[in-house]
Amino acid sequence: MASYQGDKQEILTRLRRMEGQLRGIQRMVENDKYCIDVLTQISSIIAAAQRVGAIVLKDHINGCVRKALTDGQSSDDAVNELVEAVSHFTRA
Repeated sequence: MASYQGDKQEILTRLRRMEGQLRGIQRMVENDKYCIDVLTQISSIIAAAQRVGAIVLKDHINGCVRKALTDGQSSDDAVNELVEAVSHFTRA
């Protein structure tokens, strides 16, 4: 089971909101809206995606990583996986 189960509804709500914002940006481009207005909306979606990612990352640390450590998995493996997850998340 995914560690984000407790936050699943919040994640889905945020993703649906982002989906609506993205459709709005598409309409803005179709209607030749001002560049700065489009960029502002894109910035909002990027920030929203970062917030969703932060929730999933927090849940991964509190769930998957903690479970791996308490179940006797190598702490090196658990830490390496965490470092890789943080690296992927912060690369954007």
